[in-house]
Amino acid sequence: MKLFRQIIRVFFICCIGDLVSMVLPFPFPGSVLALILLFLCFVTKIIKPEQVSIICNFLLKNMTFVFLPSTVSIISYVDVLTPVIWKFLFICIITTVITFFCTAYSVKLTIFLMNKFRGGNVNAE
Repeated sequence: MKLFRQIIRVFFICCIGDLVSMVLPFPFPGSVLALILLFLCFVTKIIKPEQVSIICNFLLKNMTFVFLPSTVSIISYVDVLTPVIWKFLFICIITTVITFFCTAYSVKLTIFLMNKFRGGNVNAE
């Protein structure tokens, strides 16, 4: 029953994100709004992380299955990608490196802020 309640909480927030995205006068993904809403629920303590931890851990462990259909569908566009495959690979490699650096510095900033405001003992080296 605990798992079912966690699924309902996450699904409810996803539905709210989709509804809000439909009402907005500009296009904005409902899934991103749902993540923002979930974050706000965590910050305001409306939802505690342990109230959705089981389902979130499950979804994180099985995230590759979410991207599998879109990855496989690229095969149907081989004729479009063939002339620009080197440009495509270059862009993929560069954006991956940029993502790594941004993630690393975001973590460093988060650790620094945690140490500064909470007096945490996490080392930011």
